[in-house]
Amino acid sequence: MTLYQSAQQLALSRDLHAFFQPILELQGDVLRLVAFEGFAHGAQESYQASPDLHDAALDADLDRTVLDLARLSRVIRVGAELPDTTMLSLNIYTSTLALFPEFPGFLAECAAEAGFPLTRILLELSVRGSFGQGNEHLDVLEDLRTQGVGIALDDVGVRETNLDQILELHPEILKLSPHLTRGLLRDPRRQVILEALVDMTRKMGGRVLAKNLETIEDFRIARWMGVTLVQGYLFGVPGPIELWKEHPFPQEWHLRSFMRQPTRLVRPPEPISPDRIH
Repeated sequence: MTLYQSAQQLALSRDLHAFFQPILELQGDVLRLVAFEGFAHGAQESYQASPDLHDAALDADLDRTVLDLARLSRVIRVGAELPDTTMLSLNIYTSTLALFPEFPGFLAECAAEAGFPLTRILLELSVRGSFGQGNEHLDVLEDLRTQGVGIALDDVGVRETNLDQILELHPEILKLSPHLTRGLLRDPRRQVILEALVDMTRKMGGRVLAKNLETIEDFRIARWMGVTLVQGYLFGVPGPIELWKEHPFPQEWHLRSFMRQPTRLVRPPEPISPDRIH
């Protein structure tokens, strides 16, 4: 049985469901839909897109790495139904890349089976628990880049995700920890850090993505600090593919209208209980 077949079998046995949350890009006075971040978990797990979701879902006898691959394969398979104008952002541990040097081939097989171009995939790297894994993951990343896969670094600013990781992985996108983006209006220190990260990333040829934005005020501050990629409940909560097919997401919003009447232009769907997703 191939690695791809094993991942598909595990996805079925775990009854993994895929969820997607929009990512938007600021272009002048326009917010444009550019990507969806995909998540996958079982029906009995919380549907919320928690950064600790992978760890919380593990069984004692189930290797985290194999579950990592199963989630990814499930999201790609379902994500093929998303608009072909958007990227698909996928979460992966750097330890998974280190343990499976054949990962680029696995990803290519998943994408080919789903009819999903590799050039529309953005991998969000989580470095938690990756100390001592060596440099095997760096060769895998270079292979992925040659295939057109984008690279982002998740949770920048907390835990192991520090400047040395940025230097080592040289991601195109830095995805900031919500610890840095929550309460921006009332915390000048967070504003200083955010502005410095945006400036540093721009000079290195990358971009910053502010996630977990929940208030207009935090969004405004992030914009003033130079952030051009945003994600959070303010723009849409994670939902199953049926939600985005039944209620197509607007491709563009004019920013002034968005700021003036956010409840009319941005109305996140109600959270969906796992027991309704069958």
